[in-house]
Amino acid sequence: MAGKRKTNEAGSTNNLRADVLCVLGVLKAATADQIQRLSSPHLPFRHTTKETAAARKEARTASHRGALNDLRRHGLSVDGGRTRGGEEVRLLTKDGLAAAGLELDRGPEEMGGMPKSAGRSGASHAMTVNETVIALIRPKPDLHLVAGEPAEAIEAAQAWIDAPDGTGSITSYATEVALPATGTWKNPGVGCAWADLVLIAPEVGLPLLFIEADNCTEDAAKIAAKFDKYMRHFHRTVKDTDGQDKPMWRTRWSAPDPQWGDATHPPVLLVFNQVGKRPALNQMKKLAALTREHWQGQGADGFHLYKGKMPIVATTLELLREHGPCGTRRT
Repeated sequence: MAGKRKTNEAGSTNNLRADVLCVLGVLKAATADQIQRLSSPHLPFRHTTKETAAARKEARTASHRGALNDLRRHGLSVDGGRTRGGEEVRLLTKDGLAAAGLELDRGPEEMGGMPKSAGRSGASHAMTVNETVIALIRPKPDLHLVAGEPAEAIEAAQAWIDAPDGTGSITSYATEVALPATGTWKNPGVGCAWADLVLIAPEVGLPLLFIEADNCTEDAAKIAAKFDKYMRHFHRTVKDTDGQDKPMWRTRWSAPDPQWGDATHPPVLLVFNQVGKRPALNQMKKLAALTREHWQGQGADGFHLYKGKMPIVATTLELLREHGPCGTRRT
């Protein structure tokens, strides 16, 4: 309401705190910079007259850092260490996760788990997952919020608006989602797969997409083993509400019914971030060979049949950032 915008100790508005809760509710661990880029994409086009990049970053993230401090004072977030670049990582507490669930309109079982090694060892994997989300969404600035800035800043904002679109919004994604081969959604059995990201964007023809992020540090065989776990989950059936057996994943997510008997499993996007020493292209080639049984179709009368297969697409974070998910370049 007018006149009651700043109601918290660090000066953040309730709306800004809600934005931060939504982003952290999905990502679970993030920096103020990542939260700002997702929730207020116009801010990089303001404060452009400050002399240094550090000063510009300080200015554009100030309001989100204030909101994070207010959430911490209310017991909804905690400090989670620092990235390898020295940026502070923030995590949600149990109460914070519950508050985020209310903002996202998601139940506890839909919120997912905490990211691997969150806040420890630089949280490198969690940071790559976050950057993958940003590269996929490609948040567009509102030109009205850049009005009055220097002409160069307005032109840069317009160029970003005109660039290839992204896919979905922060509410289209979920992180660390269990895919149980045994147990339940709420209490998955030991050894189940945990999807780094799940994207639901039927408005662009993606009713369900699983996404895995890798920093080029793990052996290809270890990554391939995760796809074995994916397949175990896809093969699992349970009784639906009509008493009929149904693939377990279809009891949670909607997807088109199979046509012509050629039913594939949901697709998986594998995103490599060249942080480690293993070349991304080599990783892709090794994984293609190691997972062939899961994705390769069978030839029949001049056609390839993919019944029971799992489509796997691989790219790099660099390409996603440059061209977006709807760009013309692919790996």
